[in-house]
Amino acid sequence: MHKVVTNYTKVDNNAGSNIQVFVRARPTDDSSDPSEIFLLESDDNRKLTIKDPDASNRKYGEVSFQFDRVFWTQSVQNEIFDDTCKPLVEHVLGGYNSCCFACK
Repeated sequence: MHKVVTNYTKVDNNAGSNIQVFVRARPTDDSSDPSEIFLLESDDNRKLTIKDPDASNRKYGEVSFQFDRVFWTQSVQNEIFDDTCKPLVEHVLGGYNSCCFACK
């Protein structure tokens, strides 16, 4: 079983740089329960575990990742924007540099 939980959010503390990583668990296409595939640690919404759907597969097992925040399937776009991008826009309007990458 593999457990990968690494915090990459503070890359260079001396320069004041800060990288934040967010992830969104999107609803499934077939309306199945996402908790069959993912496990979200409910205490801090930061640790996401990907379950192996084949219980007999001992080669891989579960893999865990830690993010700055995990947005679950019921999260809406406005909530995600307000928590991830809006602070960056305000930072830019204050005269500082910011960057936001979004992947699908």
